[in-house]
Amino acid sequence: MRKLSPTKAISHALNSVWSFRRVGARIAFPWLPVLLLCAVAELYFAPPDVAANMTADQLPSISPVQIATFIVSLLATSSMAVSWQRFILRDELGRSLRIDGNVLRYALFSFLLIVAAVVPTALLLALSLLAPSMAIIAMPGAVLIGGIVTRLSIRFPAISLGDGGFGFGDAWKASEGNFWQCLGVFLLSWTITLGGLFLLILVGSGTAQLSPMLGDLVMTVGLILMQLFYALFNASVFTSLYGFFVERREF
Repeated sequence: MRKLSPTKAISHALNSVWSFRRVGARIAFPWLPVLLLCAVAELYFAPPDVAANMTADQLPSISPVQIATFIVSLLATSSMAVSWQRFILRDELGRSLRIDGNVLRYALFSFLLIVAAVVPTALLLALSLLAPSMAIIAMPGAVLIGGIVTRLSIRFPAISLGDGGFGFGDAWKASEGNFWQCLGVFLLSWTITLGGLFLLILVGSGTAQLSPMLGDLVMTVGLILMQLFYALFNASVFTSLYGFFVERREF
């Protein structure tokens, strides 16, 4: 049974993004104006509700604009991931703004996996709010869900390659005996994600001291650039895991 090294998997993913950054830019940057348009649409047509009189039992409403921008963002991320994974695994440099059957299946199963992760996490959060003593269970539970999702995500490169016979069960079986290693990959990738977000907040806050409008612009553009980077980075993580467990590659 092969044992995964989380640090090697993450290092391999980061090295892939850096080594092939020009290809990554060619894949990701055509989506930049699309995501900017989504951000502008949300800003003007679905601004966040900051009403001070919102009570605790009120849930924030979701507007049609937010649903539309979520779908577009999901398709954009899926398109970038499919193009990137096909390049890394098969040296195929496809067209920009790719939307095909593989991308649609990637987006569909990404959404299903998001729901499968968010629902139990939300339930754990609700449980900790209702019974604060249960918070000690909620946090580890949410982290364990991340490990499960990481193992299941090994399926996504197979979707990119058009391998419809490789399902979530196959991904789970391929990574058997490596739950804690996959959990380590999840924690490391989230550490990188949160670190980048923290730096962006620092830069945006500093810029806002000079000009609030400029600060908003920096945050908006920065968040979109982060979305482009993390689309490739996360796709690289899944590719590293798929290559290691399924194609028996070494880092």
